[in-house]
Amino acid sequence: MSGLLDHLLKAVHSRATSGLDYVELRADDVLQTSIELRESAIESITRKFERGHSARVLVSGRWGFATSDGMRDPKATIVEASKAAKALSGGIDSDTGLCDVKPVRKDVRHKVRAPLNEIELEDKVSYLTSICQGVVKADPRMTTTKASYMDITGDRALVTSDGAAVRTAVSHGYLMTVSSGKAPGLPVSVRDEIGTVTSGWEYFTDKNPKELVVDRLVGKAKQQMAGVSCKRGTFPCVVSPRVAGMLAHEALGHLSEADYFSSGAFDGLQGKMVAPESVTMIDSPWIEGGFGNIEVDDEGVLPKPVTLIDKGLLREQMTNREWAKRLGIRPTGNARAENYRVPPLVRMRNTYFEPGDLSLEELLEGKKSGYYCVDIRGGQAEANSSFQVGIQECYEIVKGELGQPVRSLAISGMATKSLSLIDGLGKDTEFESSYCGKMYQSMPTSDGGPHISLEKGAIVFGGSA
Repeated sequence: MSGLLDHLLKAVHSRATSGLDYVELRADDVLQTSIELRESAIESITRKFERGHSARVLVSGRWGFATSDGMRDPKATIVEASKAAKALSGGIDSDTGLCDVKPVRKDVRHKVRAPLNEIELEDKVSYLTSICQGVVKADPRMTTTKASYMDITGDRALVTSDGAAVRTAVSHGYLMTVSSGKAPGLPVSVRDEIGTVTSGWEYFTDKNPKELVVDRLVGKAKQQMAGVSCKRGTFPCVVSPRVAGMLAHEALGHLSEADYFSSGAFDGLQGKMVAPESVTMIDSPWIEGGFGNIEVDDEGVLPKPVTLIDKGLLREQMTNREWAKRLGIRPTGNARAENYRVPPLVRMRNTYFEPGDLSLEELLEGKKSGYYCVDIRGGQAEANSSFQVGIQECYEIVKGELGQPVRSLAISGMATKSLSLIDGLGKDTEFESSYCGKMYQSMPTSDGGPHISLEKGAIVFGGSA
């Protein structure tokens, strides 16, 4: 499939693997380009070539891991990982094992019209400059706009001792734009995130042209500048697909990762009703344009959709091969690693609520008062399902219709309680692109769903963020 893969295949069939229960070799040969730009000033441009590999081995139920820059001697890296595993064991075996899977041999490529690595730096800088300058030109009250762009292109390879051999052509692009300004006595800050792992430069110029990015940023900023203050307390509300996706990911998805499940708020609830019967939540390896799309996970498993909540019942957990063996369930293909330098972890991919059958107007009309939360600006969640989120676009609900815009605000709550207070799901579906952090690894993911209506008590509104 590729020279990168050949190096790993030779090593995994060498005598260096003798006596080992399992060997997993991963390698990267990629170019990462990063651009930081503020208004028309370039703050930094970096281009970094990375070529290296890692070995993860299982010996007597103990893991060992080692990395090496370059591709000179993968066999020696296997030996170093073996030493680490044996040092951890202290001569005592562990019961850690892996579930059996059918070996995957695959060459993963995507149809890319304008490869990211073939686009001139000048064209990328011009696109970012137009966005930054366009925001200030559209509204002089916006004084600062910063664009942070990154792309990764090249090859990644995976080989395992039980027969997997996967080569992936990487086309990963991401842009976050942050803009700030000030109306009389009111600071304003908004952000916009977009990303792709299956397209080329056309994702930015065609699907997200500079004018559209500017309009999104300026629209949110003007809404904040014209907004009224949010009341403090709990109120009925409707949340957009972007906010629903945050709840699905941060506050609920992590709780369903097998390595977190037993220590989180869902422990002991599997098979029980945790939401109304109308609620189903999925983690999928593939959606149209998903930032979390994968065709093979980083243990060589063909990924499957995972039904986390099925008609209100807490169902499946996301697993890697180790946790599937421990739990006696199927592997779901959720093992993902940021790069060759770190071992795979159980991670989400594209996590979302399935839609219902109501329009936004129908969701709103049942509420005499409350809030409509449209867009987020960061958030976090804890193992007990508590969450705190910044909202950068919001409107009052007055007698079933949208009222005045609301300034940036903070919301919080307990996701397990919020689930139980869902009283309507829209028939639309949208997704956002962002990065998910876990144990110092950052992975591209998508999350989303339909508009969702929640009763009073589901969300606590805390005033200005």
